[in-house]
Amino acid sequence: MKNILRILSVGAFAVAFAGCADFEEINQDPQATDASKVEPYYALNKSIMQAQQNPDTGERLFVINWASLARQDGEDGYGTAVGQYNDDHTVNCYNYMCNAIKYVVDAIDLCDIHLADENIGEHDSQFLPNVKSFARIWKVYVMTEFVDSFGPMPIEGFKGMNPEFNSVKDVYYYFYDELRDAISQINVNVQPTEAEMKCDPSYSYDASKWKAYGISLWMRLAMRLSEVDHEKARAEFEAAVAAGDGILTADQIFGVQEKSGWDDLSGVMSRTWDWQTLSSTVANLMMNLGTPSLDALEDPGHVLYSAPDVKRYEPYVKDSDTYLGKRFEDFYSGATDNPTKQFFFDGLPSTLDPRAFVYFTLPGDYSNRIETGYATFPGAVNAYQITGMFAKNESTEEVTMIPETETDATYSWNGLPAGWTQDDYLDLNGLVNGQMQEIPNPDYDPSVPDSEPTIKTTLSGYGGTYPQLAEKYRNNTQIRVFFGPWETYFLLAEAALYNWNVGISAQEAYEAGIKASLDYTGMGALYSDYIASTSYNRVGTSVNWDHTDEPASVTMTYVDGMTGEEGEWTYNYPDPAKILYEGKALNDHLTKIITQKFIANTPWLPLENLCDHSRLGLPFWDIPASSRLLPYMPEYTLTSYEGAQKPGYFAQRMVYPSSLRNADPAGYEAAVQLLGGEDSRVTPLWWAIGGHE
Repeated sequence: MKNILRILSVGAFAVAFAGCADFEEINQDPQATDASKVEPYYALNKSIMQAQQNPDTGERLFVINWASLARQDGEDGYGTAVGQYNDDHTVNCYNYMCNAIKYVVDAIDLCDIHLADENIGEHDSQFLPNVKSFARIWKVYVMTEFVDSFGPMPIEGFKGMNPEFNSVKDVYYYFYDELRDAISQINVNVQPTEAEMKCDPSYSYDASKWKAYGISLWMRLAMRLSEVDHEKARAEFEAAVAAGDGILTADQIFGVQEKSGWDDLSGVMSRTWDWQTLSSTVANLMMNLGTPSLDALEDPGHVLYSAPDVKRYEPYVKDSDTYLGKRFEDFYSGATDNPTKQFFFDGLPSTLDPRAFVYFTLPGDYSNRIETGYATFPGAVNAYQITGMFAKNESTEEVTMIPETETDATYSWNGLPAGWTQDDYLDLNGLVNGQMQEIPNPDYDPSVPDSEPTIKTTLSGYGGTYPQLAEKYRNNTQIRVFFGPWETYFLLAEAALYNWNVGISAQEAYEAGIKASLDYTGMGALYSDYIASTSYNRVGTSVNWDHTDEPASVTMTYVDGMTGEEGEWTYNYPDPAKILYEGKALNDHLTKIITQKFIANTPWLPLENLCDHSRLGLPFWDIPASSRLLPYMPEYTLTSYEGAQKPGYFAQRMVYPSSLRNADPAGYEAAVQLLGGEDSRVTPLWWAIGGHE
């Protein structure tokens, strides 16, 4: 039998998963492997493992690109959300995606080779057709990472030669055909052996779960076309529903267990130097949404604290219905449509989505957490909560804090705005950028000569004053989620809202999605109160399905951050006439569905959150806040916030790497032509707002 030269070496497969069989027992020449001796599921396993993203790729793709583009990560020191990019990072991401696809193509080819062998055993003759279907489903997924990140891509590629690029439309139509056929060929009665089960880190080759995943993935990709080709989206979505149930329960989650180390199973968010700070977008979405904060801090699911101690938080609670926070007009840019711009909420909001406490660690909330939070990170000794605004003596260049501005950020809830790295107003903003300050000396010993009670040090700014991604997502202990039941329900809710034939009402699916998410995060005990809530978040959306009244401007209190004086402020929610969403509403049913889907998919599924916003303009995202023009976002001006939102105000894709331009110039030119615009972050994909007529 012919060798497949592009099949990975034995050594590469053998390390793919600890439970898989030892290749040395069945292969004598690892450099010229007989394809009939290589189990196809080793190649599939390798592709699944590759998709976990080793720490290099995880940081560059998942955190710096996807999470920043999706506004889940507000730190974004690389300027991703304002269109900047790093070609070295892009090369890394592109290579990872191509390898993951290549491995699963190998798996499909190996299945064909084994199934063509007239001496195939009875078990393999039944099991390998399933493996091929699983591989085809997985191939669709890893291809979506490429096409939804970059755009046009090859359908028939990844076989050691320069391929022909296809349009995004053609790629999506290929997805539907692949999923339809692969799902139809799964035999749910075929059982894998124990050895085979160990080679599938997701489902242990449980055919019924793989089928459910394929159906849910089909729904996801069908919905992607809702705005560009509504009838095609409907037909494919209804076909997916007719094929069976998708992922509807927690035990069906498609996920892979992380582990410590520096390999493909290391956590995608595990790099200790990445603060992964709350963004202004997420802060606004979760603020004042749902249930009282103290109810969540009672920790009904025992997921937050070793011993709940609500009393420690009570003195910090401030009414998020009536109070906006401290206003620092001269220390944050006002060139944004963020309704909370220039305010810093200096306390614990009285109402906050309960999942906020799971996803993020509040400033100063370290000692009682089951997992301690970011206080254990290198350099976090300077993560102080009390700081303020600074003034610079132009003659001496000495910087000192303005006493009246001192602010305690303990347990506070604020997010960094997109574009903050381009905001010169922040130079002397201690809450964001930190400054040299005099603080108590932790090593002070009065019995030691020359020991000083205080020291001067540069504080970390937002590292101690803004919420950071919780440690549980950083310490390699979680199951990385690729598809959860909540997403299936929210997809069904959106489809039902469009009157598609899906067998469930929009409200029923919407509330089931919320319940699945709250249960998953350990906050399920708050479900009844949560879905009854009619309080508006900071961008005018509430939870309760029947509460669709649009928010009106409201008078709230605030504190002048420079003087300490209290005052009243007319709070205006985003202007529906100016938002990107064509429904021009802040609290209609579709906005509710996508808001809840965004929150539920955080932090594991940033690419989906990005795609939903690119497709619908939902949920509401504030445009970048900058004091300068943005060279990678040419439509943005310092007065853009006064007019209507445009797709060009939001970075939404990755730029093709220089490695493609250099290795395959013709392919690159074809890809850009199919893209239909410049190879930049702000060029919309075909199915996105602005990507089609």
